[in-house]
Amino acid sequence: MTKKAIAYVSDIILGRTGEIIGRPEQRRRIMDHAKENGIEILAWFEDEMYSEDIMARPGVQALLEHGREHDLLLCERVWAFSRSMKALDPFFQRLEAKKVRFEAATTMWDCCSQMVRRRFNPSLRSAAAPARALVRRDEAAIVHVARPRRLNFADLVPGAQEV
Repeated sequence: MTKKAIAYVSDIILGRTGEIIGRPEQRRRIMDHAKENGIEILAWFEDEMYSEDIMARPGVQALLEHGREHDLLLCERVWAFSRSMKALDPFFQRLEAKKVRFEAATTMWDCCSQMVRRRFNPSLRSAAAPARALVRRDEAAIVHVARPRRLNFADLVPGAQEV
């Protein structure tokens, strides 16, 4: 079954460098993500100017009022909206009230991005671990971590190569 989504882009300013991840690049990444995951994008929304007042952005207002049936909101990364959970919470409450999930095409490892992933993906929420005794070094299991299939950030780092 194909997921039905709407998508959002807004110029993302990267921290102190002032570099911008532009809307065309974000669109490309979102379209690639949608194609890889069987997602049909029904409509696009965007804002030219970044503002921490998410709910006041015209593109955000339009996407919240979008009437066509969809179950997912896609963006390239949560930073297109904000890096602050305090700013994101009212917006996400509105999405949840409409039974719309949020998904980012690029997985970021900052705290805000991870909190958002857990909020919208119940399988990532971990239950509190039961209390247990300390493990002695000779009892520790060896853990092997598989290489990722793809590094979503490789093209942002000069000289980085895909796996």
